Amino acid sequence: MSWIDAAFSLGAALKELKREGWVRRGVRRPESVADHSYSLALLSMLVAADRGLDPYKTAALAVVHDLAEALTGDLTPSEKKTNQDYRDEEQKAIQEIVYRIQGRAGNLILQLYSEYSSQSSEEARLVKELDKLEMALQAIAYEREGRAGRGLAEEFTQSALKEITDPEIKRKLQAKQ
Repeated sequence: MSWIDAAFSLGAALKELKREGWVRRGVRRPESVADHSYSLALLSMLVAADRGLDPYKTAALAVVHDLAEALTGDLTPSEKKTNQDYRDEEQKAIQEIVYRIQGRAGNLILQLYSEYSSQSSEEARLVKELDKLEMALQAIAYEREGRAGRGLAEEFTQSALKEITDPEIKRKLQAKQ
């Protein structure tokens, strides 16, 4: 299989993989991991441009940030934090992805994944903050559209507010309450 076939296969897997937190809460027609990554990439690119950061890097970081889930499946954020086995599995998945893609393209994935995981750049830190914002905004949208029960927006907004440290992003989310 060529690396292009491998990349397509990973993208296809993410398009089919529903986000676990939404599934567990009974959201009707929940987004996929690919839906989330696209929304985050767009948001990251635009906010980065507005702040004078590299919009292309933030978009790429957002695309790669959940790529391992094509092989590992999706866990909720709280499960990822408390599960060392999952973190080890995620590392193995990234190594497998790099093996499948190889060359400069594989190296790019590894570099972006490492940068995001280590939070070693302003762009990586911005994407992580916006990941929490995007999750809360999605919960608000689901509740508003009647695709989720009451309280989902409040639960996810409060969860995001606990983790977001960027004052401007925090204010934008608080304004949605």
